[in-house]
Amino acid sequence: MEYIILGLLLFKDMTIYEMNSNFKESLSLIYSASYGSLQNATKKLLKTDLINFSQTIDNGRNKKIYRISDLGKAAFLSWMMQNEISPGKLEVTMLSKIYFLGLIESIEDKMSIIHGLLKTATIVTDEMKSFRGSLSALQLSDDQLSIAKYQFKTLDYGIMAHDSGLSWLKDFYSELESELETSK
Repeated sequence: MEYIILGLLLFKDMTIYEMNSNFKESLSLIYSASYGSLQNATKKLLKTDLINFSQTIDNGRNKKIYRISDLGKAAFLSWMMQNEISPGKLEVTMLSKIYFLGLIESIEDKMSIIHGLLKTATIVTDEMKSFRGSLSALQLSDDQLSIAKYQFKTLDYGIMAHDSGLSWLKDFYSELESELETSK
């Protein structure tokens, strides 16, 4: 969540209320966040000097406006360029990075980010398919199979979703390749 907050603050300085609105209005399909989790993440970012704030009074209320620090910008860019992605967080990380890809200036860097996502998505998808294959080889009783067939269906859905995501990433990478060629 911290990197998503940093990305939002690269767009503009915000209050926690505005961050919460962004999560509800434009990021809810990628990441859900409660007001409390935003406050906790903001405190963590403040402690590590990745963000800072100024205080104003608005209609008699204290209002903290958060902004990203230079250290925060560097941390965000480092995260964007990082190719190590936890397989369990692949979809959230992938969609978050693509959401903020417009903040990356170089087409080559954008392609590098997409390439890293493709690499991880391919590994995860291949592992899921291999696991599915090993499950198919199991000798299950009729009782076991009557339960397991539904578990297999959820795994099949995951494989299908990952295959679709891979296809989407490959198409996006091709778009960036075309954009790079046009810019030369």
